[in-house]
Amino acid sequence: MHVCSPKVTSTDLFECGSDIFRHIVESATDYAIVTTTPDGIVTTWSAGATFLLGYSPDEMIGQSLGLIFTFDDQLQGAFLSEMRTAHSDGRADDNRWHVRKDATRLWASGLLMPLRDDAGHRIGFVKILRDRTKFLQEDQALRSSEERLRLILQSAVDYAIFTFDNSGYLLDWNVGARRMLGYDDEEILGQDARVLFTPEEQEAGALEWEIETANREGRAENERFHVRKDGTRFWGSGLTVPLKSHHGGVGYLKIMRDETERHRAEEHQQVMMREMSHRVKNSLMLVKGMLSMQARGAAHDVRHALTDAESRIATIAAVHDHLWRQPSLETIDLADFLKGLCDRLGQTSNDDTIEFDGSRCEIDSERAIQVALLVNELVTNAFKHAYPVRGGKVDVSVHIIDQSICVTVSDQGIGLGLGVELRESSRESLGMKIVNGLVTQLKGEIVAEDANPGARFITRMPIVV
Repeated sequence: MHVCSPKVTSTDLFECGSDIFRHIVESATDYAIVTTTPDGIVTTWSAGATFLLGYSPDEMIGQSLGLIFTFDDQLQGAFLSEMRTAHSDGRADDNRWHVRKDATRLWASGLLMPLRDDAGHRIGFVKILRDRTKFLQEDQALRSSEERLRLILQSAVDYAIFTFDNSGYLLDWNVGARRMLGYDDEEILGQDARVLFTPEEQEAGALEWEIETANREGRAENERFHVRKDGTRFWGSGLTVPLKSHHGGVGYLKIMRDETERHRAEEHQQVMMREMSHRVKNSLMLVKGMLSMQARGAAHDVRHALTDAESRIATIAAVHDHLWRQPSLETIDLADFLKGLCDRLGQTSNDDTIEFDGSRCEIDSERAIQVALLVNELVTNAFKHAYPVRGGKVDVSVHIIDQSICVTVSDQGIGLGLGVELRESSRESLGMKIVNGLVTQLKGEIVAEDANPGARFITRMPIVV
């Protein structure tokens, strides 16, 4: 059986389309959509208009749309001006403050357009508003932040602050940079930042290193010579950091201060310290020579004591000299320090040998000297007493074990013997008195044990006092 479909008329289609349009308008709650008569009287008021402005349709229909404008804009005829522009130009865009029912304000982005019938006659206006208060506040906050940054940059006359892109071309340049480096903005902006580096640093890829380090670690601290416009050099202490946006990296910021005077003072201090070290070493060697001369004509016991004193002074001179050759005067790698000492002790004896083993251990310089003197006493004692016949071997090691520094000196000689007590032996032996005194200063402890064969002296001390 054939069933005929009901006939759809143009009126039905129009009514259906009107319903769809009404649903679209009512669903757009983020937008206020309003229609007015030609003179601005509200004829329709969407749900979005109620949501944004607080008025219900019953409260606004029949009222002038100028009601939602601020008092100042009403006095200036802002709404009338919009209607004239929309009539003449086909649209009127505006961004301005509007007033809600509760008298609070919102910053709205609006569009007013003529509303025409099927014959093309203007029958009123349609206005679409969107709340942009949040974006205005964010923009104002950004502008305020930029203004604060601009004031900071202008005030930081003692610091050169500039930015450059990923290729090294300069983008911005503050007052401090002009003062420090001599270039005006128009002279330097757009130029390669490498012109600020010395030829040696350019060849070494200094700027590339700063960029790579800043990308990898988030910052690149650097101290090096830079070049002013007039060709003079200064020592710049700087920090380079990457600049990032939501779209990725946009370049780099460098902050730099002229530290030439400090650098010169440090260099002068280093020269003075090296000179002082050299003089102290020479003085100690002079004392060593005098002791050696006295030992030649002295009795056996006196000669023996003078020879020991000569050896200790030589060690102090060597340790002192080695210390001042280190890149850092505050801390030192104890393993490297003791290895140098053992090499020197091995070179002073044709028959005895020293083998060293150690792992890196940072320690302050003062304690390093005490440890070196301790090892010197233990090694020389081992050569002197462990081997009846010359030609012995001593092993020295330093490692961090159980959060302590462990220094071990061992030999393969005759051993300790029965009932040997370090405290008791120190009463008769100057060498052991020195050993125990140094261990006390280091806030450590020392134990002696048979190594089968030989003896082993183990000193433990805290890493940090």
